[in-house]
Amino acid sequence: MKAVILSIGTELVSGQTVDTNSAYLSRELAGLGVETIAHATVGDEQPAIAAAIREAAARAPLVLVTGGLGPTEDDLTRQAMAEVLGVALRLDARCLSQIEEFFRRREREMNPANRVQAMLPAGAEPLDNPLGTAPGITATVGQSRVYVMPGVPREMELMFAGQVAPRIGRSAGVVTHHILHTFGQGESDIASKIADLMQRGRNPLVGTTVAAGLVSVRVLTRAKDRSAAEKLARETIALLRDRLGELVVGEDDETMSPAVGMLLLSRGQTLATAESCTGGMIGEMLTAVAGSSRYYLGGVVAYANQAKTALLGVAESLLAAHGAVSEPVAAAMAEGCRKRFASDWAVSVTGIAGPAGGTDEKPVGLVYIGLSGPDGTQVRRHILPGTRDIVRLRASLTALNHLRLKLRR
Repeated sequence: MKAVILSIGTELVSGQTVDTNSAYLSRELAGLGVETIAHATVGDEQPAIAAAIREAAARAPLVLVTGGLGPTEDDLTRQAMAEVLGVALRLDARCLSQIEEFFRRREREMNPANRVQAMLPAGAEPLDNPLGTAPGITATVGQSRVYVMPGVPREMELMFAGQVAPRIGRSAGVVTHHILHTFGQGESDIASKIADLMQRGRNPLVGTTVAAGLVSVRVLTRAKDRSAAEKLARETIALLRDRLGELVVGEDDETMSPAVGMLLLSRGQTLATAESCTGGMIGEMLTAVAGSSRYYLGGVVAYANQAKTALLGVAESLLAAHGAVSEPVAAAMAEGCRKRFASDWAVSVTGIAGPAGGTDEKPVGLVYIGLSGPDGTQVRRHILPGTRDIVRLRASLTALNHLRLKLRR
């Protein structure tokens, strides 16, 4: 079975809100053996919504729509569905009763505007919404079954899992998704190493994307059942790992921070951080992982030179002779951090994130990363291109990657 997913809302089209519903639905459909062939985003205009539903129904036997079921005048998905079906909207007494009960339980008076949410296209079937006031809608359009759900993610997810997925059932076969995250080379370099595995029509289908500073390799597998799909996927993942070697950070949810954490845990070792231009970003990445207190002791954001001296013990003479953005200062920051936290490892970052502050000798994007550990201290010099935010992100990931590679070796 193939599906098209439509997301309704001017806030999505304008970029004010990120569409997470489509990603969720695609993943869930894949688990049911349903292939999503298209995502489309449509603003709050009835003719455009109606046209999108007609086009989607002509393309696939399954159409999932989210958004536009609210009580305001710009919520027009139910009206568009009625237009597509060529019927009028009719009040559904059961839906109205549920909406009224929703407000009663919360000891709130129902606004008359919410009454429109109980209006359904004649002949359409409602989908209960236990978390909100917007019932879903399902109806047949041509040869396609259309399911309309609220745009609020938690309402949509519960409605899909409890009412839509059981109606869809399982298609013949399954589709599985896996991701290998890599760091250290660009997307074109990664693609050149695995070009033969990325041929169109291959099963598993292999592709690459760049997000959050990592180059991720996607593995999409189709098979008659999950066991067969996983076998095919593991074979391809083994080939990818062999080709990419230490560039592979982790798989699926194991991105840079979890990968570093697992390596530290496996060795029973601890880490502390000393950050200047990254402003605590490395510490934030590490503590975003549950259980990081088992290996991450803490960090120092030493932005000003006085902080580097007072908090990390960097000598004033070192700063005067070499400047804050230098190899000797990065080394002193890492060593001072490790000493103060009594950690097994310490990483330090000092650089020029821009957009101003660069010189010919020390351009914007220049970053020194120090790593101090049981076998001494090493510092690496990097020129990281991009905007201020990108330089800071790449510097943080590069610092963690240096530690990751050191722990692996």
